[in-house]
Formats: sequence, C-alpha cells, structure tokens
Amino acid sequence: MGLAHCPLCMGLAALCVVRCGAHGLLLWRLLFHPSGPAAASAPGRWGEAAC
Repeated sequence: MGLAHCPLCMGLAALCVVRCGAHGLLLWRLLFHPSGPAAASAPGRWGEAAC
C-alpha cells in the first residue's frame, strides 16, 4: 500500500510539504537575511512601538 491509497493521506502529505517549505524559508531568512539590531528594526509583531 502506497502513499496514494486515500485522499486524506495525500492531503496530509501535501500539508507536510508546505510546512517543510515554510520552515525552510524561515530558516533561510534567519540565516541569510538578518533583521539587524532590535532598536533599529520596525515596530513589533503586533505593531506596538518599543518602550
């Protein structure tokens, strides 16, 4: 029995590929495109300015 034996397994496999790609992109950005010092960066994740 292979991976394509049911639609649920195919959907889960596709979701796994998407998640893996997202993690790879985040790792790529972390390693090769650092955001710089925290004081010089844009406001926080939710839009608040640093105190």
